[in-house]
Amino acid sequence: MLVETMKENIRQAYQQGDLKTALLIAEDSLLKYPRDIWFHSLTGELLMRIVQTADAVTTLHFVLKGNADAYSSRLVLAHLLDKNGEQKKAFKAYLYALKSANSFGFWLDNDSTPHWCRPLVIHAVNYAERYRKEVMNDWLDELNNKYGKSELVRVDAGIRMYSGAIPLDIEDKRQNPNFLYIPGLPVRPMFDRKELPFADYYEDQYPIILGELEAMLADKTDIPAYTEHVQGNALTAGGNWDALFFFRHGKKYDETHQLCPKTSAILANLPLVHIADHSPEACFSVLRPQAHILPHRGVTNSRCVLHMGLKIPEHCRLNLCGIGELEWQSGKIFLFDDTYLHEAWNRSDESRYVLLADVWNPFLSETEIAAITDFVEMVGELNN
Repeated sequence: MLVETMKENIRQAYQQGDLKTALLIAEDSLLKYPRDIWFHSLTGELLMRIVQTADAVTTLHFVLKGNADAYSSRLVLAHLLDKNGEQKKAFKAYLYALKSANSFGFWLDNDSTPHWCRPLVIHAVNYAERYRKEVMNDWLDELNNKYGKSELVRVDAGIRMYSGAIPLDIEDKRQNPNFLYIPGLPVRPMFDRKELPFADYYEDQYPIILGELEAMLADKTDIPAYTEHVQGNALTAGGNWDALFFFRHGKKYDETHQLCPKTSAILANLPLVHIADHSPEACFSVLRPQAHILPHRGVTNSRCVLHMGLKIPEHCRLNLCGIGELEWQSGKIFLFDDTYLHEAWNRSDESRYVLLADVWNPFLSETEIAAITDFVEMVGELNN
């Protein structure tokens, strides 16, 4: 009954010439009834009428203010911005529209794209790819001028692979980074201790770190669930994965730093990956009894994951799938490249505690690190 009421409301607004209200109701209805062809068709018809009006951009902004997920309206707005020569705004609007539609299961292929907008969607995909390549070429020129082209051979190739300017060519096919691959780095699913200049220092700090962890546990400090998902699926099974963060996605958790000031100071002496709104991630990682962290991958081989064992019961492992198992030991560290498929489990009846931190791949130069930092922050700004 509700769907018929919404259709009637759209018809009335349409007949009265109130295209703005009709479109807003139609876009809201699409989110509630995404498989109703009538709403898709009428939304397209309304948008084609609206683009012929003098205040089309204003109307579309009104609709998007009321419904940010109105991907059809955002697509048409992007088209108008494109025609007006507002390239950056058009790119962001096209990208937002494509991501929104894809998240609802639309515009993934011809079958999931209504006829009225297929040419616009094809143009949006091509425009976004072309604009991204052009922007990244400009960025590469800027980075090479800033840091020296001879210093950025690997980074230059990685950025060109990311932009699609050259094919992605991964030396070890077991790797599959979700974001950025830097070619030419030594292949290391796991790193030798001699390759980690901070190893002795860090392991010497074990009693201090463990002391702060145990004091925190004695005070029954709440350690919340990690709550991470991969491709829409839960990342754990059988038990909880909890984490108390010092940093996450680049955000500093002041309360944890105040709670564990000595550990905070120790972390500051490590080569953590500091990239605004992205890295580092550093936390007390707690794998509860019978928990299984399901197989997953990281985003880039420029960053590796450092673990220090703190409280380690038996029958706990980190498995680099098809490569080998790593065993945590209290007071010992290991570093691995998480672009390799990996999983972890705790098959004991006690919780496992480690200190986890993102650090730079030890084979990167300081210049490469600076350039990668600049590039990732540029990508973040471009996509927001």
